[in-house]
Amino acid sequence: GLAGNLAEYQFEDRTGTIVSGFEVDYNGSPAGYTLDPQEHIVYVSAHDNQTLFDISQYKHPTDTSMEDRVRAQNLGIDLTVLSQGVPFLHAGVDMLRSKSLDRDSYNSGDWFNRLDFTYEDNNWGVGLPVAGKNQDNWPLMQPLLADPALDPAPEPPSDPPSEHIVAAAEHTQEMLEIRNSSPLFRLQTAAEVQDLVRFHNTGPAQIPGLIVMSLGDVADPYGGDGLAVVLFNAGDEAQSFPVTELVGAVLDLHPVQAGGTDPIVKASTFESSTGTFGVPERTTAVFMLDVTPPVVESAATQLTGSNNVGFFEIAFACEDNDPEATTVADLNGIPVENGQLVRLIENPGKPWSKWIKGILNIKAPEFTLTVTCTDRAGNTTTVTTHLEFATTPGGDIVIE
Repeated sequence: GLAGNLAEYQFEDRTGTIVSGFEVDYNGSPAGYTLDPQEHIVYVSAHDNQTLFDISQYKHPTDTSMEDRVRAQNLGIDLTVLSQGVPFLHAGVDMLRSKSLDRDSYNSGDWFNRLDFTYEDNNWGVGLPVAGKNQDNWPLMQPLLADPALDPAPEPPSDPPSEHIVAAAEHTQEMLEIRNSSPLFRLQTAAEVQDLVRFHNTGPAQIPGLIVMSLGDVADPYGGDGLAVVLFNAGDEAQSFPVTELVGAVLDLHPVQAGGTDPIVKASTFESSTGTFGVPERTTAVFMLDVTPPVVESAATQLTGSNNVGFFEIAFACEDNDPEATTVADLNGIPVENGQLVRLIENPGKPWSKWIKGILNIKAPEFTLTVTCTDRAGNTTTVTTHLEFATTPGGDIVIE
């Protein structure tokens, strides 16, 4: 699904064999069947059968907290939203929608099909669903529906919105923002998917419950296509995973997640020196190639001189996660270096510049220092500083 269910998409399977999507069996049919990602309508729940929240209550261990049940639901949504192709979200999946375990609610009316956009209730535990296709499972359903620990909004309606429903809704909105933030999550052709989508936790030694997907060229992350690395950790323990090709690269947690509402995902890490990612339990972490712009500081200090002629020392610095970020500076368009001494003459006449005894002299009506720092990912910060002369006269520097 993440690769658009492409029939010809090749990857390493659990045995270490390179296979194509059409060679993977899914209940007697090929798992990969599309020729183009746009043919792939991907969903984790739909109007048929139980909602995602309901079917999950059958499967979670009974002592699973509501917080973890919500995080598990979020992972299902993440796999849908970050797949290549066309994501399909069942109405209310972002609100933990429940039909009280009804697996066929076509004729169940509003009582079981209700949607509460106030986020106060998700419709869990409103009664045993209609007999139809449900009656055989009533003995299994009844204790689940009666268990208050399985209700994300246990208080009566009209109370404030459920924190669990709100958390799920906010998470879905953030994942949609992430999908929309980069064309890497919306590749248009099968060739692009084959070239740019790669799975890393594969083969017989793979870590169960962890999908590591890269979008872009990990061998040349700064080559122009950009890079995203997504880790889906469905397990109940934090995981770490190295991608050796990314040693020395700079990747940041996606700014939507770094500034988002989930405090747990913010503990996700990337260690550049080893290329190792860290992701908390039941979490999807999205890393992007260095999305943090450099921080630039600049100054020009007048060391001596009068109120319109003087010597200035140029100073600037660039702070960035990328040790290979480059910095350039100019004074009125003339390149200057950090720590350089310049002599400035403020004069409304025709501007000129010349080197006199190893010191750059510039005459102009005004002076502007411009410093630009750019990292390998293309993040750029430019700072301009307008130089002003001291009002108190001082002695000039004598050039022998």
